[in-house]
Amino acid sequence: MSRDPLVVLSRLQGIALDAARRALADRLGEKDAAAERSAAVAAALAQETAAQAILPEFAVPPDTYAAWLRRMQAEQQATQKALHTATEAAAAARATVNEERVAVRALEAVMAQARERRRRAAARQEQRVLDEAAGLRGKRPPWSG
Repeated sequence: MSRDPLVVLSRLQGIALDAARRALADRLGEKDAAAERSAAVAAALAQETAAQAILPEFAVPPDTYAAWLRRMQAEQQATQKALHTATEAAAAARATVNEERVAVRALEAVMAQARERRRRAAARQEQRVLDEAAGLRGKRPPWSG
């Protein structure tokens, strides 16, 4: 018995949709991690800058602070870039999931149409059989009388 190609395609599309969902979950996790890193760097930068201004007696030498500030600003830019990249990757993964969902729905519609065609064909065949049976029963042998 041969398999219905639409059923096989449906299973494959289900697998593709699951893979797209897993990829989206991974990208969203990466985005959350990048957002946490970016927020941590921004918080450290704000905290240290505020401490430098509020507590001048505990302030580090200007050269040391300037070097630290440059390093933190570079790190902040890097984390913001990573967050931007992760956000774009998550958006692309979300679009892929949506495309897979559309493909699954389209295949479901095609499968429903195929089922309806098979149902109609079976109904026509059944009616033909009934019509033939009724035609044979309704005929009387010629009167020989």
